[in-house]
Amino acid sequence: MGEHKVSIFDTIIVAIVSFTLITISIILNISLVFAFIGAVIFTSIILLRNGYGIGALINIMFEGIKGCRSVFIIIILMGATISTWLSSGVVPSIIYYGFNYVKDYNFVVVAFIFTLMMSYVMGTAVGTISTIGIAMLAIGKGLMIPTPVLLGAVISGAFIADKIAPISSLNNLTLEVTGTDYINYVKSASKTLIPTIALSSIIYYILGNVYKGGGDMSKVYEYQKLINSSMMVSPYLLLFPLLVIVLAFLGIKASYNMTIGVICTSVVTVLVQKVNVLTLVKSILWGYKSETGMVELDSLVSGGGIVQMLEVVLIIMGSVALSSLFENGNLLKPLIDGLFKEKDSRFSLIAKTSLLSCLLTAATCDQTVGIIIPVKVALEKFEKRNIDKSILARTVADTGTIVAPLMPWNVNAVIIYSIIGVSAIQYAPFAVLCFLNPIVMIIGEFISFSRLKTTSESVA
Repeated sequence: MGEHKVSIFDTIIVAIVSFTLITISIILNISLVFAFIGAVIFTSIILLRNGYGIGALINIMFEGIKGCRSVFIIIILMGATISTWLSSGVVPSIIYYGFNYVKDYNFVVVAFIFTLMMSYVMGTAVGTISTIGIAMLAIGKGLMIPTPVLLGAVISGAFIADKIAPISSLNNLTLEVTGTDYINYVKSASKTLIPTIALSSIIYYILGNVYKGGGDMSKVYEYQKLINSSMMVSPYLLLFPLLVIVLAFLGIKASYNMTIGVICTSVVTVLVQKVNVLTLVKSILWGYKSETGMVELDSLVSGGGIVQMLEVVLIIMGSVALSSLFENGNLLKPLIDGLFKEKDSRFSLIAKTSLLSCLLTAATCDQTVGIIIPVKVALEKFEKRNIDKSILARTVADTGTIVAPLMPWNVNAVIIYSIIGVSAIQYAPFAVLCFLNPIVMIIGEFISFSRLKTTSESVA
């Protein structure tokens, strides 16, 4: 297929139409699947007018989707994992024992750290917010902590999942498109994530001291009592999340790792929790339904299911198809030519990739395009400068991935608003990790670049 030149006007029109379709879907609460289908169709029409063949366009989309097939498997396994971790008592046990510590410490910090740990295990930011996050907010109300403050801490902890959790679909998408293994990525990501977590914890400690004091802990005790009476909770069940983390660091593929976890927790569900096999299969397919007798708690410890994740798979397929058309149809060429220069330094390249990732996350209202396109555009440029691929993975994770909930129009912010009833404008000032992470990354890269420049000048 020969290269066809696409005008800047066509690029702008495609971008406006795609953004409009996605925005309308969010406002009208229509699945993003339809927005991406509409965007793909419109983009294809524009490219057909510019000389591309229908067969070539279909092949472009097919190859892009095929390249992410392992991510789709992981997303489906994530639905099964959440179900079995709930039905086996793993997540309820974490909640049960975790609540033992909330009354003795600064609760804003506790909510941040506890949500952070849970999101790392669960592998889903929105899933963590809609379960553990709701519990944290319910307790926070009893402690007289303003909801936007506590929700900001919860969101900061939850979005660690999308950035670094071993079973996260977005994290695995980042690893897949950059060609990075998990261990090297963690080593690279830790250089910016650890300082960000430390700074965030200090800020939340200060905020927590403002609201520290008495409060009603009856909600905590009620949760614990109902969890304990509805299923067996045990500290031994906490070994399963530990197993997943250990296997991830041993280099076991995420799909194998998650399959092992699903099998093990399924056995526990049947043998320990005395759930029959048919009920287990139903919960794996359609999600686990808790029956503690308390509606508020049941919503906290219910969820998952393969069927629930199929829409996510379709959304990412649409996003991948669209980004493939953007890349291979030269729609991004005017933007890339204007943004990236041949003489860009390491710092400039990383900073511009960060900017592109943030812009695309903002424009498409979703993180997937903000991951895929910047990586595909910058990968060759990083390789030419001998910059490790794990740094490219870290760059998009520290920017386009983590800033998503700060944008009121982003799908994550819309979902959070629908669940909690608090807008991004209200909680964004308190979601400190989400805006500190890009700042820490850029400052760190600038310091590193300055040192290298000084060293090279000294040698010269």
